[in-house]
Amino acid sequence: MENEKKQKPKYSILINGSEMEREDLALELMEKSQKLDHIFNHSRDGMTLSDQHGSLIEINQACCDIFELDMESIHSKKIGHHVAPEGIRTFRQMKRELVEKGYVIETLPVILENGKCKSVELSITYKVYRDLNLSIIRDVTDEQMLLAQLVENKDKLASIFENALDGILIWNNERMIIDANPAACQLFNTTLERMKTYNLFDFLEGNNLSIGKAFQEKLEREGEVRGDIQFTMPGGEKKQLEFTTKKSVAGNMYLTIYRDITPTTQMIQELQRSEERFRHLFEKALDGMAILNENGHFIKVNSAFCKIFEVEEEQIRSRHYSHLENGCDIIWDNAAELGRSGEGQRVSSNDELNYFSFTLSYHIYPNHHLVIVRDITEIKNAEEDLRQTETSNVLGDLAASVAHEIRNPLSTIKGFLQLLDGNEGVNQELLNVVGEEMNELEGTINEFLLLSKREYVTYEVVNLNELIAELVEHLSQKAADRNINIIEIYQNVDIECVCIRSHVKQVLTNLINNGIEAMPNGGQLKTTLMKAENGDIIIEVIDHGEGIPEHLINRLGEPYYQTTEKGTGLGLMVSYKVIKEHGGRIEVTSREGKGTVFRIRLPANQPFVYTEGEEN
Repeated sequence: MENEKKQKPKYSILINGSEMEREDLALELMEKSQKLDHIFNHSRDGMTLSDQHGSLIEINQACCDIFELDMESIHSKKIGHHVAPEGIRTFRQMKRELVEKGYVIETLPVILENGKCKSVELSITYKVYRDLNLSIIRDVTDEQMLLAQLVENKDKLASIFENALDGILIWNNERMIIDANPAACQLFNTTLERMKTYNLFDFLEGNNLSIGKAFQEKLEREGEVRGDIQFTMPGGEKKQLEFTTKKSVAGNMYLTIYRDITPTTQMIQELQRSEERFRHLFEKALDGMAILNENGHFIKVNSAFCKIFEVEEEQIRSRHYSHLENGCDIIWDNAAELGRSGEGQRVSSNDELNYFSFTLSYHIYPNHHLVIVRDITEIKNAEEDLRQTETSNVLGDLAASVAHEIRNPLSTIKGFLQLLDGNEGVNQELLNVVGEEMNELEGTINEFLLLSKREYVTYEVVNLNELIAELVEHLSQKAADRNINIIEIYQNVDIECVCIRSHVKQVLTNLINNGIEAMPNGGQLKTTLMKAENGDIIIEVIDHGEGIPEHLINRLGEPYYQTTEKGTGLGLMVSYKVIKEHGGRIEVTSREGKGTVFRIRLPANQPFVYTEGEEN
């Protein structure tokens, strides 16, 4: 019970909601847990919480006193261990009726370890708290002796009647109270004189009156009845009283012994409400929650947990948590005093890498642990986007500076080359080589300008069929020099796209050039243009080169990372940036030794994102 008290406030702070609501719930649970602990630990009656196999989970001191054993010794026993042979049949009947009725009560003979014989009244309530049964044990040895002596000796009756701790009422067949002992008067908050003016049913209201009549009918049939019912005392106070009634113990009189079980009933109700509240928080939590046993097997998972790991509860119930690891290093069953926390990752059903964090609390109740999992994929992606954005901004500023410093002298050099074109005093073959290198340099400057975000651009309607055909024609000679044949595949209709023509042209040029560079031994390079069913535009550049190792594909688009020996490493970074600004994405699939597919996917409706511009 002490463990329960410490753990309950933790549940509330794990659930999304306002801080005030969490604190109120935690305070309420703590206060009620303290009340329940007080009732449990200070009750004069023995109380135990046991599982469905009869193993004892929690025991109060009164139970130890009844069986005259210390706490450690009694913990090793099971419910019914001390029942005497003549009571075993009755005890087994109680166990059979418990599941059906939910509550059973009987008086049983017991034999203690030291040889003493006692009579105990055992009441068991089925699954009052987390699949545990609550047993209340009361030493009624004296009461049993009392009932026997009442019949045998009237002199003893008066003394016992007056001094009994439990309330005793004697009433007639019209339910009028004839006599009451001091304990009964105190229990019913009235005097003996007033007590004799009441009919027994005067203390019952509403549905309790119907229950009382049913008990009386059973009493007339069987001669004895036991149960509990809510009584309304003079003044309005309500008490839950447990009673035993015998018929005709003295002539035509009835005798009832009452015991106040209001605190016990409240404890049971609070335990049930606490469990229901926990169950509600568990099921409705936005974070994934799972309860594991001491061996690391799932006992219960909520819907958020199933969603994160893409499983059904039936699939993983009773299975070990390693079933969900998917190759990740997660250790949930290594106990640590303050719990454990960490992060993991798994590949989802659509081949996306998902990240999650977890927190593990051990022994939230005996031999059961609570793990809370949160999907942090969006946070991780946002961090990566932020890192790439910061890198892109730094490179953009650097690229703007470099482009500005190089472009002016480059323009001058190109002007002089044009003047020298056709001059017989200059080696024209060398001049052509210089011109080609100048064009390469100008292409690099153009990539820098795309990174710098300082080029003034506008969106326009572009016929992609014509754009790709133009690029293929322009690059066909370069491909032919490497024994590469470029094949174009189009749908039957022209496909148009609202985009920045120069930027998309640069992207396609980069990808086709990369494909050519990837096939040093020649081969076939395909370009395809199509529309998906949802209207998205798909452009593919497919080479049959050496391919890209799987662990390097995620690095494509990083600054200065390149897959070929030539180039600056900015081409793919520029391409990823341009397509992202158009609201699309680039997907890459590759097999080593088989080739690579670069797939550009542009949305049907362009977002019209304009870059900040300035005239050069």
